[in-house]
Amino acid sequence: MRIGVNLGPTTNWTGVLDAARKADEYGFDALGFLDHYQAEKPEWGYVCGWSLYGALAMATIRIKLAPMVICCLNYLPGVLAKESSMLAMLSGGRFELGIGAGDYFEEMHAWGVPVPKATERIEGLRETIQVLRRIWTGEAVTFEGKHLQVHHGLCAPAPETAPRVVVGIGSSRRLLRSAVEYADELNVYADEDLMREARSAIDSSGRNVTLSAFVWDWRDDIEEKLKVWEQLGVERTFITFWEPFDKLAQAAHWMQ
Repeated sequence: MRIGVNLGPTTNWTGVLDAARKADEYGFDALGFLDHYQAEKPEWGYVCGWSLYGALAMATIRIKLAPMVICCLNYLPGVLAKESSMLAMLSGGRFELGIGAGDYFEEMHAWGVPVPKATERIEGLRETIQVLRRIWTGEAVTFEGKHLQVHHGLCAPAPETAPRVVVGIGSSRRLLRSAVEYADELNVYADEDLMREARSAIDSSGRNVTLSAFVWDWRDDIEEKLKVWEQLGVERTFITFWEPFDKLAQAAHWMQ
């Protein structure tokens, strides 16, 4: 079982930098953060964003950078194309596009951003990934979709290796049924029934799709659960660590 690290919300940049370097040194597979720009209270700030991944690409050596997850609604498709391409290059191919259809609507309401219906969000995510996969090859893209229209879109330079696409399913069965047709990896909440459904959908698709799980909080039975989840077909688990991130060392010990 590969273990990814999700660092919980904090305003402490130096703490994040130290934790990222330790996660890299300890041998964790990937590092990610939530993607929220809206703080509900001034004291609830959060170190995150595209610039953070660029900084961590320079500060780490081997660990993958995999957002958990980018909200598709937060960015224009051209911004997603450029930022993901640059991070793939800056990280030496270590960046994975962890992305979801969006479910944290408080920030959109705060900034006056319309929230499409669930069906539209799911269809829009599919179309966005279709465009990005072509953009990452260096192709000039014209695309007439139901929700996305691109006219000779071009993002240069293109990355040498396209990012893997990890779709954050959460617990959405509708998104699961859609994303299994285009994602490289499905990431579901740590619910064993949901893991079984995802594994079945992957097997039925005939595609080479991996399965990962997302854990919101450290749990005392995590070692036992990882063995169970691996038997269910989960290949990677993202565990959330909270400041002061001291449990990273503990997890690294039993991971070896």
